[in-house]
Amino acid sequence: MGGVEETVVLDFWSSPYAMRVKVALEEKGVKYMTKQEDLGNKSPLLLEMNPIHRMVPVLIHNGKPISESLVILQYIDEVWPHTSPLMPFDPHLRSRARFWVDFVDKKTYASAKKLWQAKGEEQETIKREFIESLKVLEEELKDGPFFGGDEFDYIDVALVPLTSWFYALEICGNFSIEAHCPKITAWAKRCQERGSVAKSLPHPHKIYGYVLELKQRLGLDSYAMRVKVALEEKGVKYVTKEEDLGNKSPLLLEMNPVHKMIPVLIHNGKPISESLIILQYIDEVWPHSSPLLPLDPYLRSQARFWGDFIDKKIYGGAKKLWKAKGEEQETIKREFIESLKLLEEELKDGPFFEGDKFGYIDVALVPITSWFYALEICGNFSIEVHCPKIIAWAKRCQDRESVAKSLPHPRKIYDFVLELKKSLGLE
Repeated sequence: MGGVEETVVLDFWSSPYAMRVKVALEEKGVKYMTKQEDLGNKSPLLLEMNPIHRMVPVLIHNGKPISESLVILQYIDEVWPHTSPLMPFDPHLRSRARFWVDFVDKKTYASAKKLWQAKGEEQETIKREFIESLKVLEEELKDGPFFGGDEFDYIDVALVPLTSWFYALEICGNFSIEAHCPKITAWAKRCQERGSVAKSLPHPHKIYGYVLELKQRLGLDSYAMRVKVALEEKGVKYVTKEEDLGNKSPLLLEMNPVHKMIPVLIHNGKPISESLIILQYIDEVWPHSSPLLPLDPYLRSQARFWGDFIDKKIYGGAKKLWKAKGEEQETIKREFIESLKLLEEELKDGPFFEGDKFGYIDVALVPITSWFYALEICGNFSIEVHCPKIIAWAKRCQDRESVAKSLPHPRKIYDFVLELKKSLGLE
């Protein structure tokens, strides 16, 4: 038992849930092979072995599939019970271990998934919840080296993969886990000295690079779309340089040393950052072709107000909607729809937000329409049912060459969202 041909893990390198399975197999000394999955183009094997959830990890043992990381851990412990037992023998202690692992999933992992994506007050709230969950775990850790005392056990295996994300969480959240939870950090260092952990977890800097890329792709690409739409409207010739956000170019670091993010417009060697600022710059430099902002100062202020509203309410809501579940998702969905309804009132009966003219508000909002299909599928609702005027507006925008040329196909966005949900364990 345990030959290479008998034990296979369907894996995705950054998934902490898949890391759990690999750590457990390493602890047991079981020989296995991994098959990396492209979650945007799932293999026939994954679809066959996990037809319900279609997600990693899946353990295939002697041709039989086992899904869900915690279910897999218990299976591994039952099939290979004599080496490095993960669960205590006492039924009460086993129930306690299951309780704490459920806590780890619902509190620690759940808040970590949200923390790196949030901003401002929302991030501060999530950060407090994350730290509090770690402090509760510190109390359970007591003074032993591991959660099982001297034994590295089920709780350790369940929690330790998240430590590979600690560096990214600290950078994104601007805090120190060690300052708040020194016992957890010391525990993490002890775990990392184990061969099973060192072999199964990626380097924290690799995770951080991945998180940077995800943050960019989660919404900032939509901001870059704004810039391209505006330049197309103005008839300005330009070149784009795609950035590898896990390995940022010296040019990006030089041109945007503060935020180190896209989009950046470089005009005659001078950099302009932040998409709405870039739109206003474009309109001021090329004022005579397809003006974006109204001439009247009051109307200009109103357009800027709605641009800010779109960023905070529409883009902010969309980023949260696709990854939420249950009651939380229903709340976010209602807020998102209400925000779109407010924009419908501002749209009035014109084809665009400035009447017959495609302007600043249109350019600010239109990129998010490429996400509508993904949001509807993930949220199980129809935007058109609630906001028919917004959908009619979106279709008119898509008829414009500037928009058609600058926005990706909605199904491409949906495929990306599916990949992301799987890799983050949200499915």
